[in-house]
Amino acid sequence: MMREIDHYNVLLVDDEYYLRQSLRRRIEEEADDFRIVAEASDGREALKALDEHDIHVVFTDIRMPVMDGLALAEKIHESGRGILMVILTGYAEFEYARKALTYGVTDYLLKPVEPEELSNTLSALRVSLQKYYRLSDENEAGRLGAKESVHQAVRYMQEHYMEEIDIASLADSLGFNSAYLTRLFNRYVGETPLKYLTGLRITEAKKLLRDTTLSIADVGARVGYPDQFYFSKTFRKAVGVNPSAFRSEGR
Repeated sequence: MMREIDHYNVLLVDDEYYLRQSLRRRIEEEADDFRIVAEASDGREALKALDEHDIHVVFTDIRMPVMDGLALAEKIHESGRGILMVILTGYAEFEYARKALTYGVTDYLLKPVEPEELSNTLSALRVSLQKYYRLSDENEAGRLGAKESVHQAVRYMQEHYMEEIDIASLADSLGFNSAYLTRLFNRYVGETPLKYLTGLRITEAKKLLRDTTLSIADVGARVGYPDQFYFSKTFRKAVGVNPSAFRSEGR
C-alpha cells in the first residue's frame, strides 16, 4: 500500500561539515519536496540517525572515519528498509565506490557535485520514490502553485519583452523575492529569469535585423534595449558578433 507523506526525508553523511552544508543548501534550493531532516559525520552516527528518523534517502560520502560509506551502504542494504542511497565520491575512489552498487545503491555523484548532475539524481530519486510514497495534497499543491507562477512569469516576459522588465518587481508581483524566483526558474525552465528574457530578446532581434530598413538602434529599442551600445554589447555576448556584422553576414 502506498504511504502518504509530506516530503521525502533525507540524511546527509559526510565527515566534512562545510561540504554537508553546501550539499544541504543545494538540495533545498533545487527541490522543495526533499527535506534534510538529519546529518551525520560518519557511518555509525548515520545508523543512529536512521533509528531516530523516518529516512527515505541517504547521501553519503565514501571515505569517512569510524565507519565509511561502503560499510554504511552494506548495513542499510541488510536492513531491508528500502532506503535509497546515493554515494558521494572523488575520481580516485571511483572504482571503490562501484562496489557499493552491489548493496543496492541508487546512484553516485562525483565531487565536486555539479548542479546538473544533482538535478538529474534528484529527478531519478523522485521517480523511484513515487512508486512507494504519495506526497500529501498540501505539498503537491505547493509545487504545482510554484510551477504555475513560473508559467505566469514566462508568459509575461513573452508578451512584454520589448518593455523594461525588472526581475525583482516581477518576482514581487508573484509573491516571491527575486532569489526565490530565480531558483524556481532554474528548476522548471533550466535557466535564470534574466537569461530567459535575454534569449527572447535576442531571438526577436535576429528576425528584425533581416529588415534593412530598420536601424540597429531601432531594432534594439523594439526588443527592450533602448541603449544601442548596451544592445550591441548584449547581442555580441549572446551571438558572437555584433548586430551590424550579423546583418551583413545575412544570417
